[in-house]
Amino acid sequence: MDTGQLLELPIEYLWEGLVLKNNIYNHTGSVLLLPKGETVTASKLSRLLRFYGKDKYIMVYEDTYLEIMSDEHASPKARQDMTEQYMGYAKLHRNIGSIFQSPNIASLLSSAQMDPLVEAISAKRVQFDPIMIFSCINFPRPMDEGLQRHSLNVALLNGIQAEWLNLEPEDVKAFTLAGLLHDIGKTMIPEEILNAPRKLTEEELQTMRLHPLYSDKLLGSKFGERVRLAARHHHEKLNGKGYPDGIQGDELDLCTRVTAISDIYDAMVSARSYKGARLPLHVLDMFYKEEFDGLDRGLVMRFLKNMRLKYTNRSVIMSNGETGIIRYIPPNDAGHPIVQQEELVRQADENWYCREMVAVY
Repeated sequence: MDTGQLLELPIEYLWEGLVLKNNIYNHTGSVLLLPKGETVTASKLSRLLRFYGKDKYIMVYEDTYLEIMSDEHASPKARQDMTEQYMGYAKLHRNIGSIFQSPNIASLLSSAQMDPLVEAISAKRVQFDPIMIFSCINFPRPMDEGLQRHSLNVALLNGIQAEWLNLEPEDVKAFTLAGLLHDIGKTMIPEEILNAPRKLTEEELQTMRLHPLYSDKLLGSKFGERVRLAARHHHEKLNGKGYPDGIQGDELDLCTRVTAISDIYDAMVSARSYKGARLPLHVLDMFYKEEFDGLDRGLVMRFLKNMRLKYTNRSVIMSNGETGIIRYIPPNDAGHPIVQQEELVRQADENWYCREMVAVY
């Protein structure tokens, strides 16, 4: 008899030829639809879709859920949706959105509102492999969801980096909160600028660059100096060429320096209508080659080392459509890892390259 947790799965994520490792049940989990060991045929799939509708859910056991989520038959969008649901990322994103989109946001910026969110975000870092978290972060996001997703992603990255730095639990919490609130001032930027599907004009860019000052104003003394300064200074640079204050070097707190790395990484792997998303390995290359000036090089190198370790021995879909395993990531050429496909082991190049990172295999 099957045991374990039943999870919701859209019927449309099944495919012809899928051999079921476990029973599949209706949306209540009470009616057996397809038994373990059965092969999904076109007629069975059509019957399910006709009876339940394409937007309806069935219930599957966790191992079946993960198998379907990680299979190359599933579209990137399907993998995104299932990963976000499975991890609880989608729920966190919605909760953050309900606060960030509130017309009374200033009144919601309190420990009573933020502490449960920070605890929930921290719980994901403990519960899930970092590669699952990175998979949520690396997925493209709709333009109008950019702020809340970016804030959640930077919170997750900040917490992960703080743990890699072996900081105390209270510091990890502060770094996570700083990531969550670092761009809160963007809620005061006009939406037509914030969500512009193009490069901003110089005038619009100057308006956008006011957001750290707005963040400072919104946060005030509510969450402590470290969180406030990370929000105000995450666009500052060690060489003094950042904004809004032009400060440099030791004037930048450790939390601010870490937040700057998280902020840039997430911005680079995200998708914009005027700038295509980049694979995470290519972004690591950009960091290594110092394409983002004014960052703390020591923190960057630690970030790159840990990211390479996490992506090694992980699955990737190559340009030929087949799945491979990343066996080695050169420190100075992360965009061209050594990949194994069955007996073939070779370095990726411009003709045979990584097309998509896969969350679970």
